[in-house]
Amino acid sequence: MSGLFIAIEGIDGVGKSTQVERLAARFEQVGRTVLKVREPGGTTFGESVRDLLLRQEEIEIAPEAQMLLFLASRVELWRQEIAPALESGQVVISDRFHLSTIVYQGIAGALGEARVTAVCAEILGDRRPDLSLVLELPAAVARQRLGTELDRFERGPGFLELVASGFAVTKGIPGDRIERISAEGTPDEVEARLSKVVSDVVS
Repeated sequence: MSGLFIAIEGIDGVGKSTQVERLAARFEQVGRTVLKVREPGGTTFGESVRDLLLRQEEIEIAPEAQMLLFLASRVELWRQEIAPALESGQVVISDRFHLSTIVYQGIAGALGEARVTAVCAEILGDRRPDLSLVLELPAAVARQRLGTELDRFERGPGFLELVASGFAVTKGIPGDRIERISAEGTPDEVEARLSKVVSDVVS
């Protein structure tokens, strides 16, 4: 059985982590082995990058350096975890992948979508999800869900709104398969929509 790589994307507060767990459980119910990963993270190097980018806010990091750190973490995650899992026929489900870099550092950030997309394409090549599921939610609703739990990238005035708009329009790298799903309603309702999309695409 061939491996399958799915990424779940969207702004913080849309319920990505919840839906990663639920989608993994659905695959496991039909006998598939599932690897769950998160971006940045998943390796010793990746978790160090995560801590640097998301927690050590006293350290200023230039936009280009942010992009390259995310990509470096991603390359190691692929090499150490994702590629071996796919080669053994597992399903890999990631909480974020390259679309987040394109949106956060490109569309909503200072680098521009075309520039970041080109760098991602050059570094990643075909090392990308078979399917990217973007959970969509109005930024105002996400802010209510998050309260004060915004990271350094999302605290700026209007930035979360820019990110939400970016996820709504990005086409990613040419060849990416992107499906958008409403994240409004209960987790059960969102799961039902997500599962239907995955079933339609994978079957």
